[in-house]
Amino acid sequence: MRCHCLLLLGLAACGGAVLEGEPAGRLGPDITPAPATLHRLTSLQYQNTVRDLFGSWIQVPTDLDVDTPLHGYRSIGASALTISERAAEQYEAAALSLARQVFGDAARRQALLGCAPSAPDDACARSALLRLGRRVWRRPLQPDELEGLLRLSRQVAASLQSNLAGLEYATAALLQSPHFLFRVERGEPDPEHPGSLRYTAYEMASRLSYFLWNSGPDEALLDAAERGELLHEAGLRTQTARLLAAPPARAALAGFFAELFALERLGHVVKDAALFPQFRPSLVEAMRQEVLRQVDELVFVRNGDYRDLLDGDITFVNGELARLYGLPGVSGPDLVRTQLPAGRRAGLLGTAAVLSLHAHATLTSPTLRGKFVRQQLLCQDIPPPPPGVTTSLPPPTGRPQTVRERLAQHRQDPACRSCHERMDPLGLGLEHFDPIGAFRTQDNGLPVDGRGDLDGTPFEGPRELGRLLRGHAAIGLCLVRQLYRHATGHLESAAEEAGVQALWQRFVRGHNVKELVYDLVLSDGFRRASAPQ
Repeated sequence: MRCHCLLLLGLAACGGAVLEGEPAGRLGPDITPAPATLHRLTSLQYQNTVRDLFGSWIQVPTDLDVDTPLHGYRSIGASALTISERAAEQYEAAALSLARQVFGDAARRQALLGCAPSAPDDACARSALLRLGRRVWRRPLQPDELEGLLRLSRQVAASLQSNLAGLEYATAALLQSPHFLFRVERGEPDPEHPGSLRYTAYEMASRLSYFLWNSGPDEALLDAAERGELLHEAGLRTQTARLLAAPPARAALAGFFAELFALERLGHVVKDAALFPQFRPSLVEAMRQEVLRQVDELVFVRNGDYRDLLDGDITFVNGELARLYGLPGVSGPDLVRTQLPAGRRAGLLGTAAVLSLHAHATLTSPTLRGKFVRQQLLCQDIPPPPPGVTTSLPPPTGRPQTVRERLAQHRQDPACRSCHERMDPLGLGLEHFDPIGAFRTQDNGLPVDGRGDLDGTPFEGPRELGRLLRGHAAIGLCLVRQLYRHATGHLESAAEEAGVQALWQRFVRGHNVKELVYDLVLSDGFRRASAPQ
């Protein structure tokens, strides 16, 4: 028996569309929050949620829609995506598979139900579905929703002559409903701001848990929502502290920085195997983990200043990465905390991950490295090349040339000059590092000139560039902007800009990432909504 239940208990419209709500309003003279909307669970959120619901033993189907990042973030893409007919069938098959795994094992079935049903809709079935539904849909079931599940349970039980089969299909219905596959946000009238909306306590539970854990709210968070605590600052602070102290927060925040720094692209980077035979998957993974361990150390171990990530001399290397960096005394596959020697390498821009990502297969790319600084660290837009403009470097002349010299020729084209003059001087200051991030003194047999320039201030190497960026006003604002986008699932509008600026003004007092998380969670942009226009 196949039950296309996706819309059985669902929404009138669930395809990335904005739900209807109260009339739009303003919160003070400056801030109009974004409208309430739907956010489809990302692939990782789906997997985490299912495992948290049933246990790490469960086999989560992988034949599901892939994520489509927008503006660099899966959370933004998830706010714009619908579910196609093909995807609905995939989610149905996944839900049936998950329910079958749970109900096919007596001990796991008993742990889920907590009782033995004598009928497909008896008191045991009702209590089990109410309890499970609260976790799966991240809010209490409404009476008509419960009755719809019980009706399905009766129909299946009658057809298959099995009370347990009825509850198995009811469980599958919960798991393929848009109330599970989407974070459903409608908002409710805000008594403190007449004419405006606030997210409900249960909507706040989901917003908080998927932001800080990349998974659904646990029982404690749902209990806090039931008590109304998530509608007030004190309750939000308490739960934010609890979630940040748990291991999933470290993974979730690492995921944000991985997207911010595009670390997942490392697995697709190609280098010339003859020139760089050491560029193997194991080394690439060590590069990625180095940056994530730096972030984890900064945020969760030291609770430090975000700008330390730019010029710090503490990193994490294993044997392969240590050999690339020329660091003695480290061997084996495990990353160990290491202090970099003074001089050559420091901070994020001295990591092989960033240097490799923004280079070509055989050559460095000061342009790509400078673009990374401008766009990802300073949030400064670099327009794409004009149509018809050749972006590749001119071939070398009759004599050997460095990349610096070839770029100088390239910039002679007026169509290229304006953008390259913003990117190249930054990347040229990193020319002492080859396409996989190893230090070098020669380029094509010629001495490397590692001098660069940031908006008129000269520097040489990642350490000096990191120190310049440390004092750049845009560094803090850019991180605030990026985290706001990731947490809310949309680009900030002009009407939200004052809220972003307010978060920035608080952030620059200490550049503390955890404090930024608290401030963001308590902000109007995270807690409140306007109705769709």
